[in-house]
Amino acid sequence: MKRFAFAFLALIASSASAGVRVPDWVQSAASQEVPKYSDKIHGAGLVDDYVVTVNANGEIRTVHRAAWKILGTAGRDLGLVAIPFGGDTKLKHVTAWSIASSGQQYQVGDRDAVETAAFDGELYADQKVKVLKIPAADPGSVLAYEYETIAKPYAMQDVWRFQSEIPVKRVRYSITLPEGWEYESRFVNATAKEPQRIGSTITWEMNDVAAVEEETGAPVVHAVSGYMGIYFIPPSGAGHRTWADVGKWYASLSDSQRAVSPSIEAKARALTANAATTYDKIAALAKFAQRDIRYVAIEIGIGGYQPHLADAILSTLYGDCKDKVTLLSAMLRAIGVESNYVLVNAERGVVDERFPSLFGFNHVIIAIKLPDDAPKMLHAATNGMLYFDPTSRYVPLGLLPTYLQGSHGLFVGGGKGELMTLPSHPPEASQLVRTAKMKLKEDGSLEGEVREVRTGAIAARFRAVLAGLTDAQRKQEIEQILASHLDQHQVRDLVIENAEDSSKELIVRYSVTAPKYARVAAGMVLVRPRVIGSKPDPTIDLTERKQDYLTDGPSQHLDDIEIALPANLAADELPAPRKVMTPAIEYSSESTFEKNTLHYRRRYEVHQYVVPRDKLAELNKAFAEILADERSSAVLK
Repeated sequence: MKRFAFAFLALIASSASAGVRVPDWVQSAASQEVPKYSDKIHGAGLVDDYVVTVNANGEIRTVHRAAWKILGTAGRDLGLVAIPFGGDTKLKHVTAWSIASSGQQYQVGDRDAVETAAFDGELYADQKVKVLKIPAADPGSVLAYEYETIAKPYAMQDVWRFQSEIPVKRVRYSITLPEGWEYESRFVNATAKEPQRIGSTITWEMNDVAAVEEETGAPVVHAVSGYMGIYFIPPSGAGHRTWADVGKWYASLSDSQRAVSPSIEAKARALTANAATTYDKIAALAKFAQRDIRYVAIEIGIGGYQPHLADAILSTLYGDCKDKVTLLSAMLRAIGVESNYVLVNAERGVVDERFPSLFGFNHVIIAIKLPDDAPKMLHAATNGMLYFDPTSRYVPLGLLPTYLQGSHGLFVGGGKGELMTLPSHPPEASQLVRTAKMKLKEDGSLEGEVREVRTGAIAARFRAVLAGLTDAQRKQEIEQILASHLDQHQVRDLVIENAEDSSKELIVRYSVTAPKYARVAAGMVLVRPRVIGSKPDPTIDLTERKQDYLTDGPSQHLDDIEIALPANLAADELPAPRKVMTPAIEYSSESTFEKNTLHYRRRYEVHQYVVPRDKLAELNKAFAEILADERSSAVLK
């Protein structure tokens, strides 16, 4: 799918013209008094105006003007402006100005800008970005720019994002429509605003738009910021204003691309030759698309949305997400299995049901019709369809990446589209089961064997960490993890099983030695039963927090630790059992002493993808109880 992840240059030279006179609109913006904001706000928008003209031939001309003031040193980044263009959008011109706190004025423009590719792991795309470094980007300076684009989009619609990471005193969006044209607007994450209409020009204006401030674990800005989606409706009434319309358009681009050629049929037959069941055949084809088709995107024009021909993808053995799905769909068709495209976004919450549009999607996965012989416990299955992401290298068939679970997807089938919710996985689908058999020596040192078994999303994340590392680097990775639990330690005899086979459990085994683990105080020996492992989430700062909190998704962490003690030691006091229950998490732990062995068991489960803001105080209280339990020690005599 088409993405707009810009590769910014670290250093851009500026050949600004000094001593110029900035336009009146910039002077007027600079004269405004800026309200007092919190210390977190490093810049404030003064004006942010869009003037959009729609032509009867389908062209959309946009003039964007914006001015802002830098309030703190961290706001210097606001002096780097990037404007996307290419594909269906031409950038006519860009000019930027600044007024330093000293009063000195500067101007830069097209000749000062650097043009580069807009890419994210792609081989080639006709999307570009023009990067302009505005001079005097220091606290107290006012910066501004104006640019003009002309686009002929595939869908006659636009998105006005009036809220961002900085507050803005005034935002405005104005459209002028051809005779006989109308519009339809949808507000998301904001109260609808009535526009003013004068003839064929319609204008929306807002004042004092608050910032979406950065917060730990918060949703991405586009998922929570206010915006208006707008459709430009010609006299014919044509357009993509429903999810069915969007799906129909995408089906028209993609269905013909997954035709079954003789080479695809032969490849599918070869890959499934040893498969006993239809599901086994599906698994073999899915593994090929996931592991043997390199992720390389070539997106030119409509290629940003339309996949390449399945036969071409097979011949080159590379493609992007939609290409992987297309080839897999064609091979499945060759063995008589039905499948469909599903458009998604790799960031939770960006797709909103209130604004049917292709703009919200940046990724494609596949829905596969389940055969009768499919296993019963497939967490990524619902309503007779199995959802699979062939781009996610370490998430096997039967599971979905965490960022897609429970998210919206556009199911493209029957020549139309339907917005649906992807399957959610239970905690036990993503596990870390750790068992340790340790021995405490009389000198207070601890040694023993540890076995960790990871499945689901937890295994996928750790496989991604291990990928490409040497044996020595993998050992360092384990040592760094242990460093957060043990002050001193040594790892040896590391064994990692199934690091490359995502269909199996990821098993990690090692020996560990920790000198001076036990502490002696007042004739007593203190030993922490929880040797390794801690809850994965931090305590959340709720000071002025406004957003919900995103977890890593439902998961289950199980610890079973035995510590054999010297014969002269006996338990005097054990940590009290703990039980914590909230809608978001559950936790329980217990320490016992029997046959001179200290035994610690605990279970930590995450149940929710998103914890609402009004439940975070409850969540923090639970985190505090868990932290106290993790720090508690057994008293031995």
